[in-house]
Amino acid sequence: MTPRLRYRITVPWLAALAWLAPAMVAGFALPAPAAAQDTIPEAADAAGGGSAAPETADDDPWEGFNRPIFAFNEGLDRWLIKPVARGWDTVMPRPVQVSIDNFFDNLRFPARFVNDLLQGELDPAAVTLCRFVVNTTAGLGGFIDWGSGMGLPRHSADFGQTLGRWGVPPGPYLVWPVFGSSNPRDTVGIAADSYLDISALFGDLATLATARVVQTVNTRSLLLDEVDAARDASLDFYVAVRTAYNERRQRLIRGMSDSERGDDELYFPDYSDQEVLP
Repeated sequence: MTPRLRYRITVPWLAALAWLAPAMVAGFALPAPAAAQDTIPEAADAAGGGSAAPETADDDPWEGFNRPIFAFNEGLDRWLIKPVARGWDTVMPRPVQVSIDNFFDNLRFPARFVNDLLQGELDPAAVTLCRFVVNTTAGLGGFIDWGSGMGLPRHSADFGQTLGRWGVPPGPYLVWPVFGSSNPRDTVGIAADSYLDISALFGDLATLATARVVQTVNTRSLLLDEVDAARDASLDFYVAVRTAYNERRQRLIRGMSDSERGDDELYFPDYSDQEVLP
């Protein structure tokens, strides 16, 4: 296999896994860059209250597999990710953390834009395009979020959501080692979106890996208090994270923004677009 072919095959899949790194924060610690800019973690909201849709045992047929993985992920967070993030939070001023978060959020433009179009959401696609142009130019490569102040809010759009809009069922709840909450449909979506990841298109493997480590630690540092509060408030943190993840995905597929609530007053976690839970 030639080095170039190996790069074309390996990088997108590495990006797919690395893109889920913020989700790991939510899956075990909570997990958005994501990714970060999605500032209130779903697990914290789930633990804090609200009326969730009723669940049955059939909602999580893989629970026997998921719980040990969730416990492993949470231990990884407690003993590695959280201490590093706390050190990062100590030495890195909050405005710098937010700027880094903005930068990584800006890199998600291609996937969001393409999935807006695939979902037939022309207005959100236009907002996504304008936001990217403004933040990349006036925002110095995305470090400054001018778009939100101009009425161009960030929002979530991914291929898993697109599949859901077109009627593909999610399948059972699934927890991946390190990468956290997902389901079969969203796992396929993550892999597809990786081909539109800017950093995967223009960065080498070492740069990509380093960037994802920084993104994960920075995202976790922004959520230190929220995650601790969620853990303390939850009788069963696994159930809190599962409920929050499933409800947010349902809400996004229904076309509701993270700030909206349906008329049925079902609880949907308010996570903004940081996507710590993918």
